[in-house]
Amino acid sequence: MKTWNSPSGPLKLARYPFEGQRSHQAWDSADEWIISRFPQHSDPVIVVGEAFGVLGTAWGAADVTAAGDSSLALTALEKNRKLNPSTTGGTLRILPSTDMKTATEAFSRIFIRLPKSLSLLEFYLENAVRFADENTEIWLGAMDKRWSSGVKKIAEHLLENVEVFPFEKHSRWLCFRKKAEPTTARATTAIEGWDLDEYPLTFSPAPDVFSSSDLDAGTAAFLRAFPEKIIKDASAIADLGCGSGIFGISASYLNREASVWFTDESYLAAGNAEKNYKLNKLEGKASFLVTNGLDGIPDNSVDLVLCNPPFHFQNIQSREPAAFMFAEALRVLTPGGCIQIVGNSHLGYHKLLDEYFDRIKEVYRDRKFTVLRAEKR
Repeated sequence: MKTWNSPSGPLKLARYPFEGQRSHQAWDSADEWIISRFPQHSDPVIVVGEAFGVLGTAWGAADVTAAGDSSLALTALEKNRKLNPSTTGGTLRILPSTDMKTATEAFSRIFIRLPKSLSLLEFYLENAVRFADENTEIWLGAMDKRWSSGVKKIAEHLLENVEVFPFEKHSRWLCFRKKAEPTTARATTAIEGWDLDEYPLTFSPAPDVFSSSDLDAGTAAFLRAFPEKIIKDASAIADLGCGSGIFGISASYLNREASVWFTDESYLAAGNAEKNYKLNKLEGKASFLVTNGLDGIPDNSVDLVLCNPPFHFQNIQSREPAAFMFAEALRVLTPGGCIQIVGNSHLGYHKLLDEYFDRIKEVYRDRKFTVLRAEKR
């Protein structure tokens, strides 16, 4: 936790759940830019896609609606508001991405942090305009690395630019209003479903869901050493950080009797995994959880954990998420249970796994990825 002397006053802010290194902080110059323009908010405000809830905390005297796809980011907002009780007297409404379509009320201003993914930006905008009337200001902002021609194309599809500002400290926000009629064509190309080569399974795309529009190289490497024998003998399996659910759905196909847990911190990911499960007409025992790690799964209850851990958290590369996932796997695995992971070979996950598990074995390696399997001590 660090204290930021922001334009709206001093704020205590933490990077939840992974703090990173001492130099890392929860805010950036894009937060400073927009809070300098609007130090306080009295009217109800909606903020979309924050990483750590900085705006939702700085403007906490007003009634805030916080929308986004990351459950960790929305939890970070709640925690940071609790760190600043004197500045957060207004109400807080949490709106997961999957619930944005159900909302109809209009706000005078909408603030959207540009996500890394253009497909997620398009999803946010298509749903955020539900909160806008002809007078609503729609602000888009981020650091300079988030601004691209793709962002411009998506914004022009639904919005009319009102005010343009130059970059300041490598960040800026632009002000828009909702178009009376959006352009006919979508700003991004819609992708149809696709089939997996290894098993007779079909998957559908979803905005910013890992490996949902096609088979990424890491997942392909994992499937080349898929633990079929262990799966067929397992009673309970967890797809940790499930994304589109490829690992868990493939396991369900191989063992219709096993209970399979699908977990992800992304609302869209958990929803996409459930959709894909139903798309493949699997009728086993499956649970889909939006959660941090394997929270919600009992200790010593799972025989096999399948995982492609991220090597970054928000805007920084970090081993903290992988270490947390390995600790979670250790907690839920039965004695003698296994974890199988895939990662970029240069990350050296063998050493990190060794801190938690026994009998670590390399089961596949290519020029970029390594697949490892280990047992619970």
